[in-house]
Amino acid sequence: MVSSIRVDRDVPMEMRDGTVLRGDIYRPDDNQKHPAILIRTPYNKLLAPYSDYLSFIDTAFAGYAVVVQDVRGRFTSGGNYLREQIIETEGPDGYDTVEWVAAQQWCDGNVGMAGASYNAHLEWIAAMEKPPHLKAMAPG
Repeated sequence: MVSSIRVDRDVPMEMRDGTVLRGDIYRPDDNQKHPAILIRTPYNKLLAPYSDYLSFIDTAFAGYAVVVQDVRGRFTSGGNYLREQIIETEGPDGYDTVEWVAAQQWCDGNVGMAGASYNAHLEWIAAMEKPPHLKAMAPG
C-alpha cells in the first residue's frame, strides 16, 4: 500500500496520426514506477471512477497507476468518433495508448487493460494490434 496518490486530469496522449486523446491518471504519488491499468471508454472518463467494476482510488493506493481515456472524438479527446470504423481507429489508438502509458516515468512498462461491455470490446481490438507492453486483460 502507498500512503498518497495523485490524479492528473485531461493528460494529452498523441496518437500516430497527430490526434490528441485525453485521459485521467490515478497513481501513487511516490516517484516510483508502477504497473498500469488502462481503461478506454466512449462513455466519459469522468464517470468511470464511479463504476462497480474497478475502484480507481483503491487501485492506486494498492500500487497501480490507472489511466482512463476518452476514446477518439468523445468528450475531451480530439478527432472524430466513427463507430462504423471501430476496428480501423480503435486498434491503432489502443496500441498507441498502451505504448504511451508504458513509456511514462511512473510506469514500470507493464500495462494491463480492463473494462466491461463496450470497453471490454476495445480491449480485444487493441490486443489484436499486439502492443509489446500489453501484459494482461480483464474484459468483463
